[in-house]
Amino acid sequence: MNRKFSIFILGGTGDLAKRKLLPALERLYKEGHLKNLHKVYSLARKEDPSWKVLVSSLEPSEKFDNFLQFDVNLDSSYHHLGRILRELKGQELIFYLALSPFLFETALRKLGRLLRDFTNPRKIVIEKPFGFDTASARKLNQLLYTYFLEEEIYRIDHFLGKETIQNIFSVRFSNTIFESLWHRNFVDHVQIVAIEDIGIEGRGEYYDKAGAIRDMLQNHMLQMLSFLAMEPPCCMYPEFIRDEKVKLLRSVRKISPEETVKGQYEGYLLEKAVREGSKTETFVAVKLHIDNPRWQDVPFYLMTGKRLSKKLSQMAVVFKEVPRSFANLFDCMPNQNKIIFQTSPKNKIAIHFELRPPAGKFIACPVETVMEYDMESYVGKKLPEAYETLILDIIEGDRSLFIRGDEVELMWEIVQPILESDAPLHIYKPGTLGPEQAHLLLQKDGKAWII
Repeated sequence: MNRKFSIFILGGTGDLAKRKLLPALERLYKEGHLKNLHKVYSLARKEDPSWKVLVSSLEPSEKFDNFLQFDVNLDSSYHHLGRILRELKGQELIFYLALSPFLFETALRKLGRLLRDFTNPRKIVIEKPFGFDTASARKLNQLLYTYFLEEEIYRIDHFLGKETIQNIFSVRFSNTIFESLWHRNFVDHVQIVAIEDIGIEGRGEYYDKAGAIRDMLQNHMLQMLSFLAMEPPCCMYPEFIRDEKVKLLRSVRKISPEETVKGQYEGYLLEKAVREGSKTETFVAVKLHIDNPRWQDVPFYLMTGKRLSKKLSQMAVVFKEVPRSFANLFDCMPNQNKIIFQTSPKNKIAIHFELRPPAGKFIACPVETVMEYDMESYVGKKLPEAYETLILDIIEGDRSLFIRGDEVELMWEIVQPILESDAPLHIYKPGTLGPEQAHLLLQKDGKAWII
């Protein structure tokens, strides 16, 4: 960016700001990407001691050690903010809502009214969840459009800042060998998994009102699905990329409650701030269908949950079995080929294929061989954090990895039937791989989770 700019983090002393945003901004500054940064302001009701320790350690501290007492609900806070904005004539103003989603509506309305008195270029950044269902997402979009243009709005999903997600584009669209196979004639099924071995980690007040569907499935997982299954855009321009994602989402069949498994880990009801007798799901697995020529009849299985046996986020494209006549030749059925895009615990891409065993007979049952590309090992250094990538895109005005208004509404429409369903809630033991019913969801199709 050629003009000076300032960043205002609403919720600036909270967990997200301290763990992710402020450290990412410091790294970007040290790398020379924020030469025109004036200041980063942290807005919150009170100055948190741990925030003060953090910003005092950031360099240069005068860029980051800027606290503004601010209450989202009080008009006086916006009047005080306005006095600061008047001193920033000509600067671009970036407002980052690192707030509870229950405060988004109030913050947007009051901030939008304040900004009517200013001509500065501005951007507004909103964390997920964007709404809590289809109706609330539409209402939030309407409120945004009252005060901001779509090109000023950055609905952020940090999963899209991960290197592996972005490498899906390169694997698919730079390699004829893969894109030519990326459809129903060769793909047997697709699995998208995002599971954790931790619980809700003190986030009971938020999580008990959200659950796994709103917290993960509606946003992170459907975004991964979009990148994996979308048609190639005509060119790498933000709006054309987002157009293709929207076209793909319009083809996704609304998720059926009959093809959904909900679960809750044993002990969830004892977590702080969780309601007595809560029916909030901490686990969900679904079978999803895309009704378009590329993916007709190819099942997509998605699973996410907490307090499971491991932390793992990955997408697996599983190809069809070899013809039965080949299996007869080898006197065995070779494993299905797979391409796995993993974002956690490592950023890597793995291709699973079959080869003749070393020193075996000419005609022998092949063994599975894995070719891996571990991105950090390849570059020889730690990869940028997802938030570093996305914050830099915000500053530079690149919206390729951000979610458009119609896109977020479509994602809510896809999950709305299972939000409204009274599907049974299966209790599962922590440290396992979730309810048995989630494994039966695939077993009845002759498949199994790759985890």
